[in-house]
Amino acid sequence: MSHRLALRDLIDVVRPARPVASVYLGSSPLRSWRGRWLRLADQLRADGADPDLVDTIGEVLDRARSHYPTADTLVAFAGEELPPRVFHTPGLRHLDLAWFSSPAHVLPLLAWLQDRPPRVAVTAGRCSADLLAGNEHISLNYPESQWLEGVRSAAVACAEMLVRQEARLLVVTGEDEVVGALWEALPAPVRRDVVVRWSGRALTPGRIQAETRAAARSWTEGVLADFNERGRLRRLAVEGADDTLNALSTGRLDDLLVGFPEDITATAWYGANPTDVARGWSPARRCGLLADVAVRAALLSGTRVHVIAAGLPSAPFENIGGLCRAQLALVRS
Repeated sequence: MSHRLALRDLIDVVRPARPVASVYLGSSPLRSWRGRWLRLADQLRADGADPDLVDTIGEVLDRARSHYPTADTLVAFAGEELPPRVFHTPGLRHLDLAWFSSPAHVLPLLAWLQDRPPRVAVTAGRCSADLLAGNEHISLNYPESQWLEGVRSAAVACAEMLVRQEARLLVVTGEDEVVGALWEALPAPVRRDVVVRWSGRALTPGRIQAETRAAARSWTEGVLADFNERGRLRRLAVEGADDTLNALSTGRLDDLLVGFPEDITATAWYGANPTDVARGWSPARRCGLLADVAVRAALLSGTRVHVIAAGLPSAPFENIGGLCRAQLALVRS
């Protein structure tokens, strides 16, 4: 059964050290589902996937297609250590792809997920307030003469919804005075941690999506700017495959920057432990794409991952790098 993607899903997907089938079934109305799947299945078998595993993936993808017949892209993962997972990813445009490799290939999904962070959308008025996030929808009604008390109640509901959704983005619309009252009524920790984007007086689904993506781009640009300014200036940045993998292996990396599309010629080696990564060959490790190895190490060790456009002038060397945590002596200085 397919379901919407969350970061914790990708952590489970990359955890296995043994090869995993990664299948991206894109939107291609000019070709039949059956013909496309047969080609992908042949590729998985050529990569060494067990025929039973290939059949299982085909079955779960077929069931997912019946639930989402107009899906842009369906993404499936399965392996000896991973039960089949299928994700519906609206808006993800991807060519058909099938790899049986290690680690699992999740970089396109990370880029998609990064562009759609959890958020709460609020329409605040003098007679009612509507809150929307994920599958949650709360409507509050109150007399216009008591709008301030009503907005304060909406702020309480909003703060609770932000916690449940693990969201740090609030998209809000309404009159200036009402929106200001909502903001002032939010608890101080929420105001400190949450980014607010005001969207005039019309909060359509398209507008919510646009504001969400704008906030996501701003966050990523901020991390990249921090890498180029503070990181390089204070020698807290690493870049290039060797230095980045070394920082991951020693647990020094707070933020990993990785370019997308990835370089499919660059490889690295990894072991079962999250930080067991290296550039060179080792009999105790497996070989995988550099980007996949680095992403796996980061996700399993709690390092934040930021997907950037490969080839940007401000991108790190070899399209991979990151920000390291400051040494205590450096912080005190």
